[in-house]
Amino acid sequence: MFKVFLFIMLILYSKFAYSGPFSDFKAGAGLSEELSSSPTERRNKPNSESIVQSRDALDSQNSEMWNDLQNELLGKNAKVFFVADVKIIMQDYIEEAHKVPLIVAIPKRLHNFNKLILLIENNPIQQVISLKPYRSIEAIGMNVRLEDDSPIRVAILDKDGNWNIGSKMVFVASAGGCSTPACDPAIEVCEPGIVGKIAVKEYEREAGAQRIKLKITHPMETGFVVDTDGEIIPEYFIKNIHVDDIDGPIADITTFAALSSDPVLLLDLSEKGQSVRVHVMDSHGLEFFSYKKDISM
Repeated sequence: MFKVFLFIMLILYSKFAYSGPFSDFKAGAGLSEELSSSPTERRNKPNSESIVQSRDALDSQNSEMWNDLQNELLGKNAKVFFVADVKIIMQDYIEEAHKVPLIVAIPKRLHNFNKLILLIENNPIQQVISLKPYRSIEAIGMNVRLEDDSPIRVAILDKDGNWNIGSKMVFVASAGGCSTPACDPAIEVCEPGIVGKIAVKEYEREAGAQRIKLKITHPMETGFVVDTDGEIIPEYFIKNIHVDDIDGPIADITTFAALSSDPVLLLDLSEKGQSVRVHVMDSHGLEFFSYKKDISM
């Protein structure tokens, strides 16, 4: 009887772990959409005050930066609402701060939004992306850098001109994800790839929906990393990503060096497109294509 029970539990676990809309986005274990399960003090000993600490840290009235960020990115007279149904799904407690996967799950009422901005309050580079959609989008995923413990916020502009803000507090074990090399030769093999190489995969989802997953080989230098000679490596990052298919544009994404090196992005669309193409421009003005460019265009 116990063996039968164990077999059933294994089946259920495998379905939970590998199914669902985010299963092929390798975001690691322990993803959470709660405020946090880690304390701000003595991180190795979570306690019952953790949620209270996180809630206080997430409160925009307690933030030294939120008002300036809101005025700069959303507008001085922006209509802002902090909502519970916009979910940022990521690990509560971050070990490797230079490459942190996250997913923004967008509620159905906002699938046809006008604009999306992701920001990390306590990063030296606070804005991660700004996305303008041309299709209905259900979720977006990416890998980011974190400098220290920080509120993560996503702002979604709806058709009525309201900004819907979803927030999550995360804690970083070793600060400095923006100021340390993305690849540590002591712990992993560091083989630079061909800058601008773009890999695109398309997945069918339920009810005719689609997932687009793309990876771009690029160092995404922040301008805060020092080389072995003590010289600062200049900033160098992807600035724009344009995604389209045979039916026209899907999204224009403005990106910043808060994205991880060799960034991975994921888009979940409500409807399936065909023959997805990606065009990228970086901060040096170089352009890269996932397809052979027609020189006659």
